[in-house]
Amino acid sequence: MATVAAVVVTYNRLEDLKKCIVSLHEQTHPLDAIFVINNGSTDGTDEWLAAQTGLQIVTQANLGGAGGFATGIDTAYQAGFDWLWCMDDDCLAAPDALETLMTAPNIGPCIKNCVSVSNKDHSELAFYVDRPNRSYRKVADMSPFDLVYGVAFFFNGTLISADVVKNVGLPDKKLFIWGDEVEYMTRVQKMGYPVVTVPRSKFYHPPSFDRDGIPWPGAWKQYYAVRNQRRVFQNIHGDKYGKLVFLRWSVRATLGQAMTSHNNKLYNFLLYSEAALDSLFNNFRKKPGSILTLKLYRLLNK
Repeated sequence: MATVAAVVVTYNRLEDLKKCIVSLHEQTHPLDAIFVINNGSTDGTDEWLAAQTGLQIVTQANLGGAGGFATGIDTAYQAGFDWLWCMDDDCLAAPDALETLMTAPNIGPCIKNCVSVSNKDHSELAFYVDRPNRSYRKVADMSPFDLVYGVAFFFNGTLISADVVKNVGLPDKKLFIWGDEVEYMTRVQKMGYPVVTVPRSKFYHPPSFDRDGIPWPGAWKQYYAVRNQRRVFQNIHGDKYGKLVFLRWSVRATLGQAMTSHNNKLYNFLLYSEAALDSLFNNFRKKPGSILTLKLYRLLNK
C-alpha cells in the first residue's frame, strides 16, 4: 500500500488552518502523516499547533508559499513517503478527495490534482483555466472527464509522486509567492511527467480575483507574479527564446499598466518595471520589505 503524507503551508490564518486539518482527519483514505509548515505566523498558530497531536510541525521564517512548500515537500520526501499531498491552509478537502485521487487511473509517476471548487459557489471553479482550444469556468466543464491533462491547481490538493520530487527537485524558494507554483508545474511537465486534474476529487478554495485590481499597498504581490514569469516562459520555450518571450511580454504588460484607469497606475507601472528589470538581471533576492516601489508608496502615503 502506497504511503501518503499531507503537506500544509500556513501563515497567519489560524481559523482556516483548523478547518483544513479537520478535513484531513476526515479523509476516507487515511493519511499516514500530516506535516504543517508554519511560515512564521504571529496570530497564535504556534500555540495552537503546540497543543495538537498527530501533526509533524516545522516552524520557519516567512519564506512565502514557495519557501513553505519547498520545506514541506523536502521534509516529507526525506521521510520516505510515496506520495505528497500539498495544500494551502485555506483549503477544505471533500471527505473522499484523497481516496478519489488514489483510485484514479494509474498513469505512473505523476502529479494528480483535485479540482479547485469555489467555496462561495460550488458550481464554479475557484480558478478559471484558459487553454488554446478550451476554457474551464464551471465544475461541469471538467466533470465529463476522468482526467484533464495539462491542467492543475497547484498547490491546492496537489498529489505529487516521490519519483517526481526525486528527478525534478523542489519548488524554488527564491520565487517567494505568485508564479512559483506555475514554475514548478511547467518544470515537471518539461521533464516529461504527466500533470492532470481529477474532476471527481473536490477541493474547496476561496475564488480567485483580479490581481491587477488589488488596492495598494497590497498590490506589491504582483511584483512576484511579473518577476517570476520569466522562469515560466523559459521552462516552456527554452532559456534563450523564453527570455525573449518574457521581454516582449513584460514590455507590453508594463506599458499596459501605464494606460489603465486604475487609481494607482503610476505605482503599478513602477512595480512592473522594477519586477521586469530584476527578472532580466536575475535578481531574485527581494523580499517584500525591499521592493523599491512599495517603499516609495509607503514614504509618500504615510
